[in-house]
Parts: sequence; C-alpha cells; structure tokens
Amino acid sequence: MKRHKLAWLLAAGVVSLMAVACGGNDPDYGTPGTDVPVFVPGEGIAPPRFAYVVHTNDDSVSGYTVDPTDGKLTTMGAGTPWLTGSTPTCIAVDPLVKYAYVANSGSNNLSIFSIADPSGVLTSAALPVATGSQPRAVVVDPQGRYVYVANYGSNTISAFSRSTVTGLLTAITGSPFALPSSADIAPRSVAVDPSGKFVYVANYGATSSPSTISMFMIDTASTGSLVPGALTAVGSIAAGSHPNQITVSPSGRQVYVSNETGDSVMVYEIANTITGGLAYKGFVSTPGSTPTGIAIDPNNKFAYTSNRSDNTIRAYSIAPGGSSQGLLTAISGGGATVTTPPNPGPTSVATDPSGKFVYASLLAGGGVAAYKINATTGVLTMVDDSPFNDSGATQSDFILITK
Repeated sequence: MKRHKLAWLLAAGVVSLMAVACGGNDPDYGTPGTDVPVFVPGEGIAPPRFAYVVHTNDDSVSGYTVDPTDGKLTTMGAGTPWLTGSTPTCIAVDPLVKYAYVANSGSNNLSIFSIADPSGVLTSAALPVATGSQPRAVVVDPQGRYVYVANYGSNTISAFSRSTVTGLLTAITGSPFALPSSADIAPRSVAVDPSGKFVYVANYGATSSPSTISMFMIDTASTGSLVPGALTAVGSIAAGSHPNQITVSPSGRQVYVSNETGDSVMVYEIANTITGGLAYKGFVSTPGSTPTGIAIDPNNKFAYTSNRSDNTIRAYSIAPGGSSQGLLTAISGGGATVTTPPNPGPTSVATDPSGKFVYASLLAGGGVAAYKINATTGVLTMVDDSPFNDSGATQSDFILITK
C-alpha cells in the first residue's frame, strides 16, 4: 500500500465511527479540514474489536468481542451487561475507543464509561452528566473534542467539550442549543460529518409539526463571539415521514435518513461545503418495512437498513459517481430475513470498520443478528451461530461496532 494512502486510512479510522444515527495534556487530534478528504474506497478501515448493545427496557448495555475473521460475537463477561441510567437509547465511543457515552432518555443524562484495553469491558468513569429532556441520541465528533446529544423532549441539542485523557465532559457555552424551529419537532438522531465541521439532526416530528433535518456548523475558533464546539444554525430541510436515524457517508458527500413511517430512505447531498447546507437528491422506497436504522459500509459501496415490520435487513448499492452519485439501488436478493427468534424486529443496524460484516439489534429476545458482506456484490450471508445473545436482556434497541 502506498504511504500516502496508508496515512489517509489511518486518519479515516478516527472518523469512521463518528459519522453514523444512536476524552498531562490532551493529545493533538489536529483541526478539521477545510475540504472533504479524498475518499479511498476498497480498503476498509480497521478490524472490528467490540460490539456494544443498548437494552432500553433493562437499563443496561452489554458487550461482546468481535472475531475479525468470521464475525462471531463472544460475550465479554466481567459484569456485562452493565447498568446505565434509566431507559438508555444510544451509545457512542471516542475515536480512540477509550470512553463510551450512553444517552439515558428516562433519567435525562449521559452515563460515562471507560473502556478497558484489550478486553473492552466498561467501567463507570464519572457521575452522569445532565442533558436536556429525553436524550435519544449521542455522537462524538471525529477529532474526539466534542459530544453532541439530541434531546427529544426539549427540542434541543446539548453540546459538551471532552477531555481525551479522562473522558469527562464540560457543557459548552450556550448549550443546550435550540433547533431552528419553534415547533415540537422531537429530535431523534444526530450525526457529525467526517470533516468535523457540520452537525445534522433528524427531527421525528409531532402531530402538529413536520419531519425535518436541522443543519448546524460547528464553531472551531475561539475569537470574537465564537466558542469552540458551539453550534450555529444553518437552517432545516424537509425529511420524509418520521425519520428515525441519520448518518453521513464515509465519503463526506451524502447524508442518509431512514423514515420510519414513510417506508423510505432519503438521500441528501452536502451541497455547501462552507455551511454544510443540504440539497435533496432522491429516495428509495421500502414498502411495508418500517426502516428504523441505516448504516453505510466504510468503503462507501453499500447501504443496509434494519426493517422492523418485515423483519429484514435490506441491502443497497451506492452509485459511485456522476449525477447519480450517492443514490441507492436495491441489491436483488442481497438482503436477509431474520427468522430467529419469531418476529425479531431488527431495529438498529451497524457495519463493522473493516467492511466485512453487518449486525442488527433485535427487539425480540435481546439478541444480535450477524451477516457477512460479499465485498463485490454486497450480498449478505448469515454468520454461523447467529443470532448471538449472552446478555439475558429482553430486547436490544441499538448496536455499535468499534475498531
């Protein structure tokens, strides 16, 4: 591998976990680039190491190690599942996989855990940090400097700076930040682009308000009125019906949203590289499926949705260039139907950092379904012994795979 490609891939390993959606002196992660980095497909990022699964009904998170060869999951033991706050909904980790943050929608806070190396075991690292009302999603920016939380009940985004040494969080001046709407728009998911310049929020919408995507710029300077990590509203754009998860492509060019009651996935282009403003590009229909989760493989070749109503993982190819760049096309016979346990209800989906596997959390039974990705076609094949369930939890609501 050429040296310049290896250097980019190592940098991409830092950003790949953050683009998805559910820490003496701090190391210098550098500053966000002014341009979207040139994306190098086909190499993956890094072997997977850990899988963390959120169990909303059980107030816990369970942990597995991931076999990078066959994709099988093995419980971490050592106290897993670990107790969180009330009604956890999402988990995020920092770029170096040293700390984990869990959004607790029932107790209105974030749990902070340290991650043991090399076991992946979680240990409480600090007292929970207060957020807004009903936090539903949490994300760490690609450089590991900031943590953002979507507060479903208070229509705000909480923003924190973080120590990369201790993992501790400090509220950023001006936080929580109001969404650019006076309506009860119920933010459900939050994502940061790979350059670390923009934040996107999927707003589920209420009876009297539409479903939208809110767009923000991240302040990176500390001059004048700017505060590092603070958010400046750019505006909003219409989404489909009840967007459940939003993610930014590894290429940093597209934003994808799964519409839970709209049975569709919408595609947007980051049309303004200065402000992060989005332009609608197209959609793919998923009739009768209730897509709740979406994940893009790290090579930016394939997309996968978890579909609660028809118990499927649907597979799509991503157009690589031209006027259709980023648009999705269903892969004929490429997805999978989850059959165990009965009516499993896959609700969240994640690709691993190597681009070899797909995992889905299951509402019924508390397990995880695992599939191998055909690197050429994107077609899924079930991993032996799937689904995996060593937690004893009654349901699984969100899954995260780390490098």
